[in-house]
Amino acid sequence: MSKVQIRSIFEQISEIAFNTADLTIARQSTTEFVQSKNINDKDKQSILKSINECINIHQFQRYIANALPTYIVTGK
Repeated sequence: MSKVQIRSIFEQISEIAFNTADLTIARQSTTEFVQSKNINDKDKQSILKSINECINIHQFQRYIANALPTYIVTGK
């Protein structure tokens, strides 16, 4: 029996956020990823608003790192 791995949206986003040094690329890739996922609109808009408020890649990565534990616990 194979084990199914379920990963949160933020676990998947963290791969994008921490594998680029360019804020524009990270923001664009994350936006496309979030919009393609079936998550509720309130969370989707909150994520998109937060990433668009980041002024540099370090702030973007910090947001993702800080949000990751919250979304893992809630299963989003």
